[in-house]
Amino acid sequence: MSAQQHGTDGSGRTAAHDGHTARAPRRVQGSGRRIVALAAGALVLTAGGLVLAGCGSEQVNNAASTAPNGTETFTSGDTEVNVALGAKFVISLPETAGTGYQWKPSGGSAAGVYVDLFDDAFVPDNPDLAGSSGVRNFTYDTAKAGSGTLTFELLPPGSTKAENTETFDVTVT
Repeated sequence: MSAQQHGTDGSGRTAAHDGHTARAPRRVQGSGRRIVALAAGALVLTAGGLVLAGCGSEQVNNAASTAPNGTETFTSGDTEVNVALGAKFVISLPETAGTGYQWKPSGGSAAGVYVDLFDDAFVPDNPDLAGSSGVRNFTYDTAKAGSGTLTFELLPPGSTKAENTETFDVTVT
């Protein structure tokens, strides 16, 4: 045999009959699936990191604010709500639509006595982004002077057991 003639030695290597052994290209079984799986895992980790980053960067405004229409808004962390009889006010709690978790009013001594729920609406931070975080706004009318509490529960999807609660002390003067 000449130096140009080759044979295999059974190990996947090509043996040149000139005394040198050259490697023939070999295909690794399942390597394409492994690469796809690694890429999918990296995508999941990246998406998970973005979700966690969004959760950690959420800022809570602990001071009541007044909307241009004169309606006062109270947020998570506010403990006292002082409003005038005849006025509307808003309790605004952070919520992410895509998680399925939702705030619900669960009562309190002021509910239905001193204040009445007028509206319950989710307002997304970015209306063009499905599942966007935002706030759930509970708008109340004042019914009569007095004081009591309003309690809200954060419910996981499909559950009636609260994962978190927020209570506000309400005084209507």
